[in-house]
Amino acid sequence: GPLGSMTVKLDFEECLKDSPRFRASIELVEAEVSELETRLEKLLKLGTGLLESGRHYLAASRAFVVGICDLARLGPPEPMMAECLEKFTVSLNHKLDSHAELLDATQHTLQQQIQTLVKEGLRGFREARRDFWRGAESLEAALTHNAEVPRRRAQEAEEAGAALRTARAGYRGRALDYALQINVIEDKRKFDIMEFVLRLVEAQATHFQQGHEELSRLSQYRKELGAQLHQLVLNSAREKRDMEQRHVLLKQKELGGEEPEPSLREGPGGLVMEGHLFKRASNAFKTWSRRWFTIQSNQLVYQKKYKDPVTVVVDDLRLCTVKLCPDSERRFCFEVVSTSKSCLLQADSERLLQLWVSAVQSSIASAFSQARLDDSPRGPGQ
Repeated sequence: GPLGSMTVKLDFEECLKDSPRFRASIELVEAEVSELETRLEKLLKLGTGLLESGRHYLAASRAFVVGICDLARLGPPEPMMAECLEKFTVSLNHKLDSHAELLDATQHTLQQQIQTLVKEGLRGFREARRDFWRGAESLEAALTHNAEVPRRRAQEAEEAGAALRTARAGYRGRALDYALQINVIEDKRKFDIMEFVLRLVEAQATHFQQGHEELSRLSQYRKELGAQLHQLVLNSAREKRDMEQRHVLLKQKELGGEEPEPSLREGPGGLVMEGHLFKRASNAFKTWSRRWFTIQSNQLVYQKKYKDPVTVVVDDLRLCTVKLCPDSERRFCFEVVSTSKSCLLQADSERLLQLWVSAVQSSIASAFSQARLDDSPRGPGQ
């Protein structure tokens, strides 16, 4: 480009002669300096854009890190997950801090080198250019005036000659100053641009060096975590296979549409029976609703949803009886009657009805035997 061809070192002799060659080379230099200014201004604008997008990138990255943390904080805390997050977010944030420093260094270098070159570095050149062209105009005017004085006006010719000498001396001084500025700006421009690029590269080197150190600190942990995860994935795949087999077996068994067995399991207060039953409301509407019933600790209770508080139907199974209701409107009904109230319940089938009735009866029986154990007289010396 034109900037590359610019190593014109102006010759001071030519400058004093004010030859067309000298004027041509000056015009060439001026065109190039003006192009240089345009490109420096453009670079400053591009730099501003770079810094803005860099800061947007950093803000987005920090938000992304927060998003990863939020994602992992679901459910009960898991030490392995917590440690992994802690290490990686600290590491990522360090790298982002380092990136922020890189942006600051880039901004500083743009100001120090490029903006200074535009404002300060070219100032001497601009002033010398202004003075030179003023001097050139004055010389032009003095030469013309000197040439126009008629022979007969000796006094005027004398003055015109003196004015011309002054103008020529002024012009020559300014032309030499300008030639010097042009020769200096040439080198300055090259050195400033190279130093600018060098500083940018140094800032990058620092940034990437820091990133490398940051990741090296984690290299051992990364290897170990990778191996652990690999193992966990294998174990999980094995568990998934087992689960799928159980699922297939259950599905084959259940697709016959058999009703679920009410389950008996060990609870804190002895055996526990649980399952779904329909219950008739004791209000005027006698509406039926399906609830999850449980027999536990000598009580019959039910609830709708898992988190709901349980409703106690029978406080103490010893104080109640259970009987079938062959006359009721609906099938498979039985009634649990206590001193204060009775409750009409309905199972889904004859078999489930029998299971529930015997479960309530055996609970009543075990409640009684438990009570007798508690009330038995203690032996001597106890």
